[in-house]
Amino acid sequence: MLKRGLTLLFSKRDFGFLMAVQFAAQAGDGLVQGAIGKFIVFGGQAGFDPEAAPSVDVLLTMALLLFVPYTFISPFLGVVIDRWDRRRLLCAANGVRAGAVVLVTIIGIQSVPNGVLMGLLLLTLASTRLVLAAKAAALPATLGETSLVEGNAISQMGGALFQLAGAGVAIIGSSLVASEPIAIVGAIVYGAGALFALRISHADEGREASTLGREIARVLRNIVDGFKEVARTPKAGAAISTYFWLRFLWTASIIGIGFVAKDLIAGDDNLRLVLTAGGGAVGVALGFLSANQLKTRAKGLGRLVLYASAVAGLGTAVLGSVEIKAAIVLLTFCLGFGFFLAKISLDTLVQEALGDDFRGRAFSLYDIAYNLAWVIAAVVLKLWWEQLGSSLIAMLGVVFLLGLGGLAVWYRRAGLLTVSAA
Repeated sequence: MLKRGLTLLFSKRDFGFLMAVQFAAQAGDGLVQGAIGKFIVFGGQAGFDPEAAPSVDVLLTMALLLFVPYTFISPFLGVVIDRWDRRRLLCAANGVRAGAVVLVTIIGIQSVPNGVLMGLLLLTLASTRLVLAAKAAALPATLGETSLVEGNAISQMGGALFQLAGAGVAIIGSSLVASEPIAIVGAIVYGAGALFALRISHADEGREASTLGREIARVLRNIVDGFKEVARTPKAGAAISTYFWLRFLWTASIIGIGFVAKDLIAGDDNLRLVLTAGGGAVGVALGFLSANQLKTRAKGLGRLVLYASAVAGLGTAVLGSVEIKAAIVLLTFCLGFGFFLAKISLDTLVQEALGDDFRGRAFSLYDIAYNLAWVIAAVVLKLWWEQLGSSLIAMLGVVFLLGLGGLAVWYRRAGLLTVSAA
C-alpha cells in the first residue's frame, strides 16, 4: 500500500498538488496554533485543543465556542465549494490566513489582545475545515480512474503526519525562540499551500458559468437542493450518519482516555502521551498499509465500514473501564485502526455516491456531523463523567454497537452490503 500510494502521489499531477495544498494547510496549522495557542488560556492551561482540555467543564465551553458557530456556517461553505472554482477557493483559504498571521506577528503576538488571537485561531481552524471539505469534493476529479480508497488513505495519513510535524516543530521551537518566528514560518507554509492550489489543472468536473451575485441570490436554494440530493441517495445518507456516530465514539472515548491517563500517570506527561497516542498511531499506520487489501477481503466498502467500526466499538466496550496502561494502549489501537479504516471508506462512499455538483454540500454535512459529535460528546461527559468515570467509556462502546446494528440494517437496504458496492 505504501509503495502504491507514493507512486500514485507522484504520478497524478493534480492529485499531487491537491495533497500538497492539504498537507501545507495542516502543517501550517501545527506551526501557527502551536505558536499562538499558548497565549489562549482555558482553565489555567495553555492551548486550544479540545482533546487536551483539563476538565469536562472546560471541554464543554471549548466545544460550544468552537463547533456551534461552524454548524451554521458549514452549509454555506458547501455551496461555495460546489459553485465556485475550487482552485481559487483553496488558494484563498490558505492565502487569507497567511496574511492575517503575518499581520498579527508584525504587531507582536504579546501585544495583541487574547480576543484577537482567539479570532485568528478560529480563522485558521475554519480555513482548514474549508480546505478539507473542498479537497474531499475535488479528489475524484484529480484521481481519474485510480482507486479512491488509496487516495483517501494517503490524504488521511499524510494530513495527520504533517500536522503532527508542524506541532512538533512549534513545541520544540517555542522553547528556543519567540513565538513570532514560528508563526511566520507557519504563514509561509500557508502561502505555499495557496500557490500549490493554483498549480492544479482540474479540481472539478466542469460546471455552468455563473456570476457571484446570482449565486449569492440562490445560496439558500442551493443548500436545500444539496440536502435533498443527499436524502435521495441512501448510500450518502448512510455514510454521513455513520461518520457522525463513529466521530461521537472517537471524541468521547479519546477524551475520557486522556482523563484516565492523567490520573493514572500523574506528573509524567511524556508517558501519558505515549499511552494515549502510541497505540492509536500504530493502529492508524496498520490501517493505512492494509486498507486496499482489507477492502477486497471485506467484499465491499460498506462491509469494511461496519467491520472497522465494530473493532472500535468492541475495543471500547471491552477495554473502556479497564484502568491499566496495557488496556489504554490496546484501546487506542482499536480506536485508531477502526476509525481510520472506516473514515477513508466513508469518504469514498460519499464521493462515489454523489456527482461533482453536490459533493461540497455533502461534505459540509460531514462538517456538521463533526461539530455535533463534539458538542454531544462534551455534554455527555459533562453529565456523567464524574459519577461513572471510565465505566462511561465502556457504556458508550455498548451503545455504539447497538446503534451500529441499526446502521447495518440501513446499509443492507441501501445496497451497501452487496459485492457490487465495492
